[in-house]
Amino acid sequence: MEQFILPVESIQERDVDLILLEELSTDNSFCEWFIRELGLPNLTSVNGSWRSISAFGLGETDILFSYNSNNKKIYVLIENKLDASFQNEQFNRYLKRVDEYLAHEECDNAFAVLVAPNFYCENQSDFENYLTYETIAERFEFMGSKRNIFKSNLLQIAIEKLRRGYQPINSIPVQNFWQSYYKFKEEKYPSLIMKKPDIVPHNSDWPMLYDDTLKNIVFYHKLAQGNIDATFKEVSEEVEFKIKEILPDWAKFEKHSKSFSIRVYSGKIDRTKDFNEQLQNVNIGLKNLERIRNWIIENKNILGEWL
Repeated sequence: MEQFILPVESIQERDVDLILLEELSTDNSFCEWFIRELGLPNLTSVNGSWRSISAFGLGETDILFSYNSNNKKIYVLIENKLDASFQNEQFNRYLKRVDEYLAHEECDNAFAVLVAPNFYCENQSDFENYLTYETIAERFEFMGSKRNIFKSNLLQIAIEKLRRGYQPINSIPVQNFWQSYYKFKEEKYPSLIMKKPDIVPHNSDWPMLYDDTLKNIVFYHKLAQGNIDATFKEVSEEVEFKIKEILPDWAKFEKHSKSFSIRVYSGKIDRTKDFNEQLQNVNIGLKNLERIRNWIIENKNILGEWL
């Protein structure tokens, strides 16, 4: 009977904070794996980790992890989210703290990352670099010790809590913007595929578009950033190398933790404001998206059968 009883009834964000804090403070192999999964500079030694760090009057970092990459000191600002929504401007405050740490020369480089269940990570559009609870739970289970399997079970309880309790809250102004965006795309760029918006939460900032002829590529219009990204997922290093080699001057290569993008800046857009007042930048963005799409299609023979 005991095998069907959960070790704890519920897991809170604070509990996951402490799991991460313990691993980052005591297990160098976990630290190396953590940094490698995020695609950050190689870890050569660990300086320490701290919870709930307030800095520069710009809010709180859930966990601050410091390590060295050869002779460079690196800060990783970790936002841990289980089921609470982002606070207003929370991600921007993380970016500002990164800038302040660099300006005060407290480190040589700094990164803001998200740790959260996969469902949460896939339904937010602020943190490009994230690590899911599921991936961390798999790591614990793979390590196989009784202690690690117990921690894996705790993360699984947290994941199930989100699945049971997540209810997206619609934002009327953002929904209006997305619906106008969809209508404009359907009229002017019908060859690009986009899911018709339904419920649109406040932090929904990355319309996703597709081309049926290009598998494993997702096009993102990152409104607040002003970027158009063609993101390649599950790619070989050979394809990545080829794209870097032939990429035109008007585009930029952007590396992510488990993928990469071809990026073109197209002008910032505020999803909370009137669509028509920002129509010019929307149109520039979609034109650039088509331009990237067409370039990929034109170079299919060079990039190989993967596309």
